[in-house]
Amino acid sequence: MKIHDLGVAVVARNHNPTILNPDFLKHNDIVPPNWELASPPICAEPVAEVRYKNGINIVAQLEKLIFSQTLADRSLGDAQVPEIMVRYIETLPHVDYRAVGINVKGHVVVDTEEEAQGYILDNLIAQGPWKRFDDKRPSVSVQFSYLIQEGSLNITVEKGLLPLSNEKHLPVVIFTSNFHRDITGEFSREKVVKLKEVIQSWRKDIETFRSLVEKTFLSIEV
Repeated sequence: MKIHDLGVAVVARNHNPTILNPDFLKHNDIVPPNWELASPPICAEPVAEVRYKNGINIVAQLEKLIFSQTLADRSLGDAQVPEIMVRYIETLPHVDYRAVGINVKGHVVVDTEEEAQGYILDNLIAQGPWKRFDDKRPSVSVQFSYLIQEGSLNITVEKGLLPLSNEKHLPVVIFTSNFHRDITGEFSREKVVKLKEVIQSWRKDIETFRSLVEKTFLSIEV
């Protein structure tokens, strides 16, 4: 399985999204000063967004922060989102952080869209009349929810098309994971420490995700 997207989402009560702008990120050493914008930033309540040409996207809302990165042909060694999120949190330690999600998306290449859909229908859906309506097979996605230490792991399996260019797309089976953990504690400092620990353990979460997919879902021939 190839990992192609990595994201960190943090639930934060009463966070002010209007502070998010390229100057704020640079002046607080959250991102390097030489990063180039991919589009004009959006900096207005209730949402702010900053996109960079290197595939990193930062979104701030009243109740949530979302830092994501498209890895494309890059390796996990090029992942920068967790480190950037940690620096952002360290800059704003008094925000009321409530929960964190590590979001990872990977794929397996198949020959056709029909093959991707067939893998889900034939291997992950029980036999029954729901597999056909009006003599046509449905388009489906499947979600699995698992309890993990201090949280939950949700995995969605669906077919997709991975863009290679403006005209060419690669048929794939997509596996999307969300590791969700609540952040508890009486004091902001205690919550920040816990939040940073979870984010900085992102590689462990990815290995858990990869192992689960490859040893269970992909033990079935795609």
